[in-house]
Amino acid sequence: MTGVELEKYLMSTGLFKDENVYMVEIIDGKIFNRVPSYYKSSITMLGKVEIKIYYNKHGDGTKYVDFMLAGVNLFGCYKLKELDFTTLHKELSKMFVSDHRFIKWSKIELRNYKINSLYEV
Repeated sequence: MTGVELEKYLMSTGLFKDENVYMVEIIDGKIFNRVPSYYKSSITMLGKVEIKIYYNKHGDGTKYVDFMLAGVNLFGCYKLKELDFTTLHKELSKMFVSDHRFIKWSKIELRNYKINSLYEV
């Protein structure tokens, strides 16, 4: 997954807003200057949900995605390039399982994902 794809999925839920923290991403030679790297949602009764994209500064510069609840990373950390829709859905469902907007989004996006996977064969 790319940062642009992650932005598309998160913003389509209606649960998140970006916090004006951006990164530059290059996909197939095309430069995207304003890809959000920090998303926040205070919808859940459990606390504030944050999703952050950050670079591994001490290694090869790999981008990672953290899923945090109430400031604690108890949920997951994935390499952005290895994150796929099913993993994103699994992590979001841990935090928003009872939210009606997430349930509606989930049904639509899971259907779309399954249909698209049929065409990729």
